[in-house]
Amino acid sequence: MWVAPDKIACYSEVCRLIKPGGYFATYEWCVTDKYDSNNPRHVAIREGIEIGNGLPVLATPQQVVAALEKSGFEVLDHFNAQQHTHVPGQIPWYQTLAGQYTIEGFRMTFLGRTVTHLLVSSLEMLGIAPKGSTKVSQLLNQTAVDLVEGGKLEIFTPSYFVLARKKQVEA
Repeated sequence: MWVAPDKIACYSEVCRLIKPGGYFATYEWCVTDKYDSNNPRHVAIREGIEIGNGLPVLATPQQVVAALEKSGFEVLDHFNAQQHTHVPGQIPWYQTLAGQYTIEGFRMTFLGRTVTHLLVSSLEMLGIAPKGSTKVSQLLNQTAVDLVEGGKLEIFTPSYFVLARKKQVEA
């Protein structure tokens, strides 16, 4: 995943490299229309996702589309590929991060994360793990929680799909 804080500059460079009429498809991490910037919990979740993944401020789908259009693309299609995540029979994209009390899923449960964090803390205290390992463990655990919450509340998607075409040069 490549992250660019200036989407117009990023997409403009992509556009420069594509032949006129060429296609560009991308998946973007975005906040959704359900995200409320006046809701402190939503803001905390968004910021947790950004900090834990080293991201600039997450864009809205409208901002992504506008940046592509300003960069010389014609947007042909765009949608949240996770819009049916909570339909019965679907497995939510965040399920692995949420964990389950099974052999495979235990490590991602609250208890599994706690055990892992205590182990990392002990290893750091004994000098086996490098200094700062406990902080990294804490950050990654909180980021996973934020990603799951963002998914459950449907305020965040890691799969906002966009298909665009570089505009033809007019003669």
